[in-house]
Amino acid sequence: MVASEWTKLSKHKNERAPIIVDGTTLDIAAITAVGRHGVSGTLSSDPAVRDRIQKSVQSLAKHLAQGGTVYGVNTGFGGSADVRCEPDEMYTLQRSLLQHQHCGILPTSPGSCIHTSVTLKESWVRASMLIRANSLVRGPSAVRLEVIEALLTLLESNIIPLVPLRGSISASGDLSPLSYIAGVLEGNPEIYCYVGLPESRRLVPAPEALASVSLTPTVLGPKEGLGLINGTAISCAVSSLTLHPLHNLLSLSQLLTAMGVEAILGTATSFAPFISSVRPHAGQSEVSRTILSALKGSKLASGICRTNPSSHHGLFQDRYSIRTAPQWLGPFLEDLLLAHEQITTELKSTTDNPLIDPSTGLQYNGGNFQAVSLTTALEKSRLAAQAIGRLLFSQCTELLNPATNRGLPPSLCADEPSVSFALKGLDISMASYMSELSFMANPVHNHVVCAEMGNQALNSLALVGARYTETSVDLLGMMCAGYLYALCQALDLRAMGRRFEEKLRGVIGGVVGEIFKPIGDERREELRKRICEYVGHEMMTTTSMDTGERFAKIMDAAQTVILEYFKNNNPYGVDLISHLSTFKARASKLATNLYNENRTWYFSYGDASPLLGSASERLYNSVRRDLGVPMHRGVADHPTPPSNGEFGEGDERDVFGNPRRKTIGQWVSVIFDAIRDDRVMNVVVECLREM
Repeated sequence: MVASEWTKLSKHKNERAPIIVDGTTLDIAAITAVGRHGVSGTLSSDPAVRDRIQKSVQSLAKHLAQGGTVYGVNTGFGGSADVRCEPDEMYTLQRSLLQHQHCGILPTSPGSCIHTSVTLKESWVRASMLIRANSLVRGPSAVRLEVIEALLTLLESNIIPLVPLRGSISASGDLSPLSYIAGVLEGNPEIYCYVGLPESRRLVPAPEALASVSLTPTVLGPKEGLGLINGTAISCAVSSLTLHPLHNLLSLSQLLTAMGVEAILGTATSFAPFISSVRPHAGQSEVSRTILSALKGSKLASGICRTNPSSHHGLFQDRYSIRTAPQWLGPFLEDLLLAHEQITTELKSTTDNPLIDPSTGLQYNGGNFQAVSLTTALEKSRLAAQAIGRLLFSQCTELLNPATNRGLPPSLCADEPSVSFALKGLDISMASYMSELSFMANPVHNHVVCAEMGNQALNSLALVGARYTETSVDLLGMMCAGYLYALCQALDLRAMGRRFEEKLRGVIGGVVGEIFKPIGDERREELRKRICEYVGHEMMTTTSMDTGERFAKIMDAAQTVILEYFKNNNPYGVDLISHLSTFKARASKLATNLYNENRTWYFSYGDASPLLGSASERLYNSVRRDLGVPMHRGVADHPTPPSNGEFGEGDERDVFGNPRRKTIGQWVSVIFDAIRDDRVMNVVVECLREM
């Protein structure tokens, strides 16, 4: 689904064709195109669409002409619906409706304040205008065609009302926020709009905005004020614009998990088809397939049911955060699919009251404005975001911990661990994001209070939930960015370590060959293998030590391997005491020098991509090459003030041509920006399409 939605969105962005507003075909990809990418909407030319609008308006007019009573047309509103107005006051009633709903808190000097903490985002309002128009063209709201066309003209001209962030309980719909959109159509001089080019937006009063596109203020007819504001468009817009990136982050999290398998030298067995076949939940099966496909071609992860060499060093199985990822993510994938269905249905619904059936003229008083379908979709979404974040947090903190990361240095430092603490701060930041994300997962529907003279005893709080869900998605994006940065660092350390180990075998072979020459080639090779195996094991458990101390310890302990080998098996009378001392001195010195030389070489020329699975390689190259985020070398990369007005070493660049010295947070921010603006998602979709 993610790839297909991405294809639809890309088509909208590239073709720039207006979204056809016909009441039945709107989807989340279209909402995203309009809200975030400036695509406009246009009323369908289908005569049937226009006919049902006209029939609804005529049905209402006929009923009123016959002296009928219609809620919100010649009655009061909500708990005041026990009053009636005269026929010549129905137009006044619609103005009165907007008046009492224009109660939100906004900047007191809006002309000089473009973006504030008390206003809805422009993207949210753009999407809301399209959704409200789409609901109105369905017919039952009895709003005239010219009013709907005026609304779409504003959208096409990028004239977007300034709307309060708070004040809606989302039943009866998002009354107050939508009243500001209606207020612009009415030409209220105290309602402001964003106008101008994207790079030079400014706020102007509604009459000026209308005049700029040759629109005259609309005198709202009977029920048109109510029809414009009594609906769930704002909540639905924020929900749509929030669910779209959450789907993307769920897909990204699966690829990050695959990278995590490689970074901790894990196994693909956890994602074997057999495991899901005997517990055939759809979500679990899909996540397993995705991660398994992402591992294709990896030289770091072991294959299904193949012996994992790293299992000899610590736990035999991968830890839960890796091994049970399909079982953990799968149910939330299913929840998000249901949330997607709920929101999509809402996009194509009439959420007004009362409703008029254009085919019969009958009027229905109901509660389609009660946006609980959105509330529950959003609560599932926030719980999913929290669960995804918890998985990534566990994987990340285990990756940074030398007790759990199978031979990587503490905090993934690439230099000496006695003075460099690398990603320790990121570990703390991830905990901060995780705690806030968990708090955001709390439901809002159980915080409903009775409102409006007791009339709105139940209200969905969908917009409140949508705002919190957007915050959750932002936090999850931060966690994905931090973890992706850590994974690329870990994979570079693996590649650097593998190159060192390959060269170290030759060094040890040379030392063994020189010292134990009398024992013959075959026995020297056997001794070399035993020493190399032991050294490899010890390297997994000594990553917290500085280089010189580390190899002195390892080679000192390796003497026991030599003693064990020659025990009861020394026909040549080798002087073990002197040879052991020589071995330790030479091997530790040569290993230390080699490690330092290899590290220096890798900092300049290293590239982990040849070792990686198909998806990890794409993401790694996206970070290192496309985004220009380099491997963190340690304390050497700490930004320092210029000396004599020249930056000198600060101009260093890595193998991909990237500048070296920035804070860790700046590099993570580069990745976060790329997640938010979909550059990373382009890579994710490429991976998904190959699966």
